[in-house]
Amino acid sequence: MYLERFAERAEARGTKVFFAATAGEAVDYVRGVVRDRGATLVAKGKSMAAEEIGLNHALEVDGVKVVETDLGEYIVQMAGQPPSHITAPAVHLSRTEIAKLFSNVHHRSLPADPERLTDFARGFLRETFLNAGVGISGVNFGVAETGSLCLVTNEGNGRMVTSLPPVHIALMGMERLVPSFEQLGLLLPMLATSASGRA
Repeated sequence: MYLERFAERAEARGTKVFFAATAGEAVDYVRGVVRDRGATLVAKGKSMAAEEIGLNHALEVDGVKVVETDLGEYIVQMAGQPPSHITAPAVHLSRTEIAKLFSNVHHRSLPADPERLTDFARGFLRETFLNAGVGISGVNFGVAETGSLCLVTNEGNGRMVTSLPPVHIALMGMERLVPSFEQLGLLLPMLATSASGRA
């Protein structure tokens, strides 16, 4: 019932809703949208669903450059490693290791200074947001009564991924659906606690 309501309300607002029965169907749909748009660069926000279905790899096989825009996710992407934690994906790497990664990938010498590394990444990611043909994100919650998507971010990259590229693809599992903003208000405070392990 809520799923149908969500789809109806979202489509009334101009959103195209696609239900994938399998990971393969989801990947194929996204690949088709990216291909139809002629996109060669994708700006990607945090999405556990994308990670679970192997979306980045599938797009890269198609010749599409996928850039993770969450700073920690971008660091582990450069390192060719999986994230080590949901909210701190690169926590296992030292600032010296990160500086070496940035220096090697971007062909310039960068110091092991977190502020300088962050500033450099901010500039690089800004160019990615502005040049990406498609933005892809996960979804924290979908609200059935309005067809709204709720994304929670602490870096601001979620806002850029969803608004700067001409097309936004949001990946959402059905378990993310809530009936109304009232229920969303109950769950949002728990999201931060469950993600960080802190009250």
